[in-house]
Amino acid sequence: MRYFGGMTAEEAAEVVGRSVHVVRHELRLAHAWLRRELAGQG
Repeated sequence: MRYFGGMTAEEAAEVVGRSVHVVRHELRLAHAWLRRELAGQG
């Protein structure tokens, strides 16, 4: 929702029914995972 929908963390948190802290934490985890995956390519 943050990337494709252009929502703020607050908007995304409201939609999924979670706290802003949780949404931001999960986004950091997703970025770290993507960074690791891309680093392993090539």
